[in-house]
Amino acid sequence: MGIPRNLRVTALVAAAVLLGLLTVQGSYALWAAAASATPGTVTAASFDVSLTGTPTGQVTNMTAAGGQSAIISLNPSTALTPGSAVYSSVSAANNSDAGGQFNISVTAGAPVVSNVAGGAMATYVTVSARTAATDGACGTTNYLAVPAGGLTSAAVPKGTSTTLCFEVRLASNAPAAVKGQAVSISIPLTATQLCGVSSGCA
Repeated sequence: MGIPRNLRVTALVAAAVLLGLLTVQGSYALWAAAASATPGTVTAASFDVSLTGTPTGQVTNMTAAGGQSAIISLNPSTALTPGSAVYSSVSAANNSDAGGQFNISVTAGAPVVSNVAGGAMATYVTVSARTAATDGACGTTNYLAVPAGGLTSAAVPKGTSTTLCFEVRLASNAPAAVKGQAVSISIPLTATQLCGVSSGCA
């Protein structure tokens, strides 16, 4: 039995859309630069980004064993009171051993604030962010709401790092009923290879 013409067209459109998405995501950029190599020699490089959390001091790689996303805990040590804020940060280091230029950027996505154990505190909590050269440079000013597309760092060359700083604030009108409650805050982090070719990438 033959495939109806309209189904064949639909399949072609789907393939075209998929190809377009791959282009937007930068899959071609990995192949846009030319480099010479000795015949018969194959060299592998790692895309290694390590994370260090403050104040916990926890260190991990962005990709855990088996290609799963890593989780890093920040746990500010100061208690929140109405109208106050606590601060944490994540330092991301570009430890790639790739040859040539291998800059990356690190993006913090929109925070998700969830109540813990049936509490009601999440409504009164806001999370803001900024970037800095080190966690010591985060400070307590210039924090803004994370935009819909995420907060992206400047380029991070090999052997250097950038810091994403976070402010968690409890509204001044938070009721006494939320005292002693807790929230869980999840912030997705993404590292992206930047174009390393002066003429630009496709």
